[in-house]
Amino acid sequence: MTLPADHYRLKKRDLSLAELLADGIVHALALLAGLIAFPLLLFHALQTAGIGTFAALAVYAAGFFLMWGFSLAYNMTPPGALKWLLRRFDHSMIYVMIAGTYTAVIPHLDHPGWAWALGAVVWAGAALGIMVKVVLPGRYDRLSILAYILLGWVGIIAIGPVTAALPSVSLWLLLAGGLTYVAGVAFYVWHGLRFQNAVWHLFVAVAAGLHFAAIAVSVAA
Repeated sequence: MTLPADHYRLKKRDLSLAELLADGIVHALALLAGLIAFPLLLFHALQTAGIGTFAALAVYAAGFFLMWGFSLAYNMTPPGALKWLLRRFDHSMIYVMIAGTYTAVIPHLDHPGWAWALGAVVWAGAALGIMVKVVLPGRYDRLSILAYILLGWVGIIAIGPVTAALPSVSLWLLLAGGLTYVAGVAFYVWHGLRFQNAVWHLFVAVAAGLHFAAIAVSVAA
């Protein structure tokens, strides 16, 4: 992959060893938490919620591990051809994680029309975002930040059915997670801040944890 000559990433300073270590620790803790939490959630769903909910949660789990796995690989790889290849997957898997999180919520909707519509919208948006990242890498990075946020909040179109279907605790946790993601964007773009990558990924980890809690509560309800 070749970035445009004026791409902001080419002007970004190299991270120190301490910053890389801190970022790696955040990734490792997120993956470890997922390795503990997701099998428990999937086992409970298989026992109590049926195969449909289990399948939706499996998609959600896959999105989680793909996002964090590729993020760890990309951020820990030294600059070079492999790193820029991994960058495509890293950025693409954010879309998969967002769509996967929605997929975990969709089985709880009582109205099939809304469930299918919401699923179609989020996965179509994710597919479009992935296509841009793969075919035109590095070309619309700043715009993609807005695309991530918009896709993450597109569920507002189904706020009525979602509110009726989920426990209030889940709704508040989903909202808190969404706001945490948005707040973290300030650190994502603050490239001059020391430990910026680690802080940004810590926000992502906390937001992902809040969303996991929201989904776990809805499954247990």
